[in-house]
Amino acid sequence: MNDNPQPRGLPPAGRFALLAALCSSVGQTFFIGLFGSDFRAEFELSDAAFGALYSTATLGGGLLMFWLGGLADRFTLRRSVLLVLGMLALGALLVSAAQTVALLLAGLFLVRLAGQGLMGHLGVVAAGRFAVRRRGRALAMVSYGFILGEASLPPLVALALEQYDWRTVWLLASLVLVLIAMPLLAWLARPLTGNPAALDAAQRNAAAPDAPLLRPHRMLTHGSFLRVLGVVLVPPVLITALFIHQGSIAERLQWTRIEVGQAFILFAALQAAAAFLTGRLIDRFSARALLRVQLLPAAAAVLALGFMAPGPALWMMFAGLGLAAGLNGVIASAIWVELFGTRQLGMIRGVYVALMVLSTAAGPIVFGALLDAGVTLRSIGMWSAVYMVLAPLLVTPGIRAHRHGG
Repeated sequence: MNDNPQPRGLPPAGRFALLAALCSSVGQTFFIGLFGSDFRAEFELSDAAFGALYSTATLGGGLLMFWLGGLADRFTLRRSVLLVLGMLALGALLVSAAQTVALLLAGLFLVRLAGQGLMGHLGVVAAGRFAVRRRGRALAMVSYGFILGEASLPPLVALALEQYDWRTVWLLASLVLVLIAMPLLAWLARPLTGNPAALDAAQRNAAAPDAPLLRPHRMLTHGSFLRVLGVVLVPPVLITALFIHQGSIAERLQWTRIEVGQAFILFAALQAAAAFLTGRLIDRFSARALLRVQLLPAAAAVLALGFMAPGPALWMMFAGLGLAAGLNGVIASAIWVELFGTRQLGMIRGVYVALMVLSTAAGPIVFGALLDAGVTLRSIGMWSAVYMVLAPLLVTPGIRAHRHGG
């Protein structure tokens, strides 16, 4: 039983994945950051206090993904997405009604867990599990959903804030999730039942369904899982660190805010192009094949900081990071299906997301400490590039597919 393949067009799971990723925007950093000044003024928070509040909500939600990622393995996709959308809408409602810092923290925790964590997670699981054919293209739709949110919501929110206060905007977001996103995603999820990929795998390997189940804590010692992490965690950690410290880098290289803003457009465009191309390359080759070279654009990005003139370095850094983000967004989703199948895809990717949240929280701290210690951008770029060139070549030969049931 395949994903109702058609000669042309997007797999049904891809349409679900696109909308799920778009809905996750309510819990993403770029969306919450649009209200940072409002939160600080309303609750009399300093920059450091707001940062600590946001980090607490993010880490709490990220750690829960270690256990909640398997939600998509135990419940139907329709039930899972309704539950997660309910959490996301409740979180937005709490933020809109918060009168104390504790309630704001509770609201931010829910939108980070349900939005940044579970909604995008469900999109990836749906694309990986139900798009038996053209899986790479379906997984690329998750990246398109994220990019669409980043491109469309900031100007919409800016327009809304000219007419309404920030509480009303959050209330409107909650209503949109309940009245529009819920019925639409429930409808898109209706045909996505069972586990077509598992049935397809069982036909190729009759013994596969009897393979033992993995447990979340066992993933922390699984050789192939850890080897892949050594590659796919690099882009999110690097991008988070460089973007958080972009002000310090801009001061060192004398970039203006206008130039950095223009460079973000290049970042988004190349991220979308790379995701589009990567999905098709995975369908033709495999995610494991691309794993060997996926960090090369990121290596070029960090080398540019230390070895190019400030002007070209700006564009090379954002171009390289955009390509790296597009490549990694699809590869880091498809690789788990290739190695472990779809039987426990929710649990496995949940562990990955939890570790990604922890590592991206640590990345800016390490990068900031290096800058404070006087380490030059050239040294940081050179040693980072050495790792990004050599690590994939060293770890990929030891990656082996786990015997699974699809």
